[in-house]
Amino acid sequence: MRIVEYLDKVTRFECLDSYETEKLGSMLLPDKDSVHFVIEVIKIVDNEIVLMLKDKSCHAVLMKDNINAVKLREFVRELILGPVVVIRTFGQENILNVVHQTS
Repeated sequence: MRIVEYLDKVTRFECLDSYETEKLGSMLLPDKDSVHFVIEVIKIVDNEIVLMLKDKSCHAVLMKDNINAVKLREFVRELILGPVVVIRTFGQENILNVVHQTS
């Protein structure tokens, strides 16, 4: 397992519960070819964010509040545009930590 290195950043998101944390964590990880599964944010409704995956399926993730949903939208935009690369995710209860680098 890779530890968090000096230049890595950690972004923290608060989800509604541990199920949503686990679901979001798996969606943000890249596949074996370093391609991210999330390709688009479809919409935000209150604390719910709908994400499109590379197979064109859409999945809703319930965040703690609208602030976390908007924060996730901005993070996903950076992920899609390429400057952010997710290294790993880890969570505890409703908190998801995303370890990433900016290229």
